[in-house]
Amino acid sequence: MERTGAKSSFKHALKGARPLLGVRTQIDSPMVAEALGFCGFDYVYIDMEHSHADLRSVMQQCQAVAATPAHPVVRISSNDSVLIQQLLDLGVQNIVVPMIDTADDARSAVAATRYPPDGIRSVSRVHRGNRYGADADYAKHAGDSICVIVQAETRTALSNIDAIASVPGLDGVLFGPADLSADLGFIGQADHPEVSAAILKAIGRIRAAGAYAGMSTNDPVKAREWLAAGCHFVSAAGDMALMVAQARRVSAEALKGQ
Repeated sequence: MERTGAKSSFKHALKGARPLLGVRTQIDSPMVAEALGFCGFDYVYIDMEHSHADLRSVMQQCQAVAATPAHPVVRISSNDSVLIQQLLDLGVQNIVVPMIDTADDARSAVAATRYPPDGIRSVSRVHRGNRYGADADYAKHAGDSICVIVQAETRTALSNIDAIASVPGLDGVLFGPADLSADLGFIGQADHPEVSAAILKAIGRIRAAGAYAGMSTNDPVKAREWLAAGCHFVSAAGDMALMVAQARRVSAEALKGQ
C-alpha cells in the first residue's frame, strides 16, 4: 500500500480539518512524481486519462511517492471496473473516476472497489495491495482506507450532483473545469464566471450530502479561492504546464535583446 508507517491514509487525511493541496503529474516518471512529493503538497495526482501512463508506470510512481510526505492519487481513464480492480491489487488506494454523470455511474465506481456482498471486486489471495498475502485480513478492512472520488464534468452531472454525492461509499466529487466549461458552452474558459458560479453552487450541495468537494486549477491564487469557497482538496498545478511555462520564460529571458 502507498503509505509508510508514519503516514496515515489519504482518506484519513481528507477527513481532517485542514484542506489538502495537490499537484498533477502527466510526465509519467517515478522521479518526477517523487520530486513533486517533496515540494510541500499533500498529494500527487497521477493522471492516466491525459497521459501515456500504464499500470506498471502508475505502480512505480506510487512507489516513489510513498517515500515522500505526499499521498498518491490516481485518475483513471474511464469508469472501468477491471482497471479499478487492477489498480487496487497493485496497492493503489486513492482513485479518481472521470466523467460521472449519474448516481448509477457513481455506484458502479464504488462497487468496483468493494468485495461482495458490498460490491463486485474479484478476490485474489496474493497481490501487492495485501502485501503479497502478509495482510491476512485485507479483504475485511480494505474499504476502510480506499478513497473513491468521482469527477463531475458535464451539465448532466451538475443536475444530478445531490444524488451523486449521496452515494454510499463515495468520498468526494472533483470538478473537471475544462470539460465542464466546454459542456456549458465556454470551451477554453475554465474560469468563466458562469462556470465558476455553477461549481460554487454545487460545492454547497456536495458538502450538504456529506461528501468532500475538490477542484483542479493551474493558478495558485485560484487554488486559494477554491479552498476558501469550501473545497477540501485542490490541485494547484500540473507538471507539464509548469515545465513548459518555465522553459518558455527562460528562453524568452535568454534571448531578450537578440
